[in-house]
Amino acid sequence: MPKQGIKNLNCQDYALYLLSLRAQSSEMLRQKLERKKYEAKDIDAALLRLTELGYINDEQYAQTFFENLKKYKNFGFYGIKNKLILKKIPRKSIDTMLKTFTLAQEKEIARRFISQNARKTREQLARSMQSKGFRSDVIFSLLGSRFGEGANE
Repeated sequence: MPKQGIKNLNCQDYALYLLSLRAQSSEMLRQKLERKKYEAKDIDAALLRLTELGYINDEQYAQTFFENLKKYKNFGFYGIKNKLILKKIPRKSIDTMLKTFTLAQEKEIARRFISQNARKTREQLARSMQSKGFRSDVIFSLLGSRFGEGANE
């Protein structure tokens, strides 16, 4: 859609245009529509209608985003939690999804991260893993075993 045509769209059409670019949570859409200065009642009506039509499904969006983070990114428990919060996913959904995220899954992601950063020192790896949101027991168990110290798995 050419940029000039976007300026004259009504609220629902613009929301649909945004959804055609990528899946988004209803709260993210709400913020984008508010930035475009649409009225609150129009935003509410558009989001309700698009939800009824099945174009917006926060639960499905959250689950897909969560699975993609686990599969393709190197984030630990707290890193994933932070990413979900940034995407404006409801706390209740985040807590439900994170209950299914096991320590074994996090360790597998951490192993993948360590193998991709094999040249880093133990201290550099620990800092990197901490910044990626890995829990401290995961960091200590894997880095300790990598360097012949700490707990075994």
